[in-house]
Amino acid sequence: MPVRDLLSADLHAYGMLTSQAFGGSFDPGAVPSELSPGVTALGIDSAPLPGGQEGVLAAAAEIRHDRIALGGGTAGCGGIGGLAVHPAHRGDGLFRELLTAVIARCDAEDLPLSMLYPSNPAIYRALGYQVVARVESLVVPLVDLQRIRAVPGRRPVPVTEATMPRLRDLHHRLSAEDNGMLRREGPLFGTGMPGGGWAAMLLEDEHGTDRGYLSWTRRSGAADGIGLEVHELMGTDREDRLALLRSLGSWSTVTERVRLRLRTEDPVLDALPGGGARPDTGPVPLVMMRVIDTAGALRSRPAPPGSRGAVRLVVEDGTVPAGTCRAAGTYLVSAADGRIDVEEGTADAGGALLGEIRVDVHAASLLLAGGRTLADARRLGLAASADPAAEGFFDALLAGPRPSVMDSF
Repeated sequence: MPVRDLLSADLHAYGMLTSQAFGGSFDPGAVPSELSPGVTALGIDSAPLPGGQEGVLAAAAEIRHDRIALGGGTAGCGGIGGLAVHPAHRGDGLFRELLTAVIARCDAEDLPLSMLYPSNPAIYRALGYQVVARVESLVVPLVDLQRIRAVPGRRPVPVTEATMPRLRDLHHRLSAEDNGMLRREGPLFGTGMPGGGWAAMLLEDEHGTDRGYLSWTRRSGAADGIGLEVHELMGTDREDRLALLRSLGSWSTVTERVRLRLRTEDPVLDALPGGGARPDTGPVPLVMMRVIDTAGALRSRPAPPGSRGAVRLVVEDGTVPAGTCRAAGTYLVSAADGRIDVEEGTADAGGALLGEIRVDVHAASLLLAGGRTLADARRLGLAASADPAAEGFFDALLAGPRPSVMDSF
């Protein structure tokens, strides 16, 4: 079952496969003429398989070449989407064959992490992916926001084609210390305004400095009274978030409630007034990540100021054949002068060695996504043992907020 790169000529067959797998009618006239920039597509042909047919894809998937924030640094991340197996070829091991090839391609293209939204987490977990985050929303009654007082020295600015670059720059600044947030850079993200009814406003101070932003899509005729999908509300400090929430409250003349999408441990929760907000009753999308290159993922983030020392890290990965990627191995991980350095093998750290850490690939994926500790990994039942001094040092290296993934503005 050879896995190969898909070409432009395969896009018709891929479109038919994904429409069958994920629903929706297939429109041959809407098939793109070329693969999207920044995307690698892999597939398995049906023809060589028992009962197979020419011009049919038995299985296929896409790899997005994204970059994510990682505790003050950035890392390449292979975003996996559109993974489908034709109904006639299910149960023959094609899913594992294809996803193993996807993992190997992420490694070959220097993407130290991989990410996906699973419909069935168990099948991805079997190949080393680990749940690291979930995308949650609150339903907020606008009456709660009407009593927020005006914040002096703040003014809203409409987001247009001319001001969209300011919003993108501000997003980079406000999410730089997060773990997991996409950088939303080209070619996967355009430089213009998103479509589909998307709108936004910036918040600036009296000096014209951008302090925050609010983005939304208006819903019409919503029977549930939720008239606004709020994609993001981000501010530099609590006063900025209050000013944005107050502006959001002005929609009370045309709708009762809004659905507010949140980052993990979102600081906007500290600014929400009243007690009327409630969790959205819709499905909660999970986010899974997998370490592809342990050394590359560690080198992508800076070391906390003042961190100095070294640990020996042993990562075990029995979920894919040896050599598929560079997750497994023994590494000397050291920190000094704001940098994390990684040497493969059993290099001598001298007196700086604080001890050893041993983890499986699931614990490594959880930890290297940031914001979690070895104790968290053990509470989840993952293999994660360490000498006490090494554990404290390693936890400090990977500190920060728990991962958040909000894939668009």
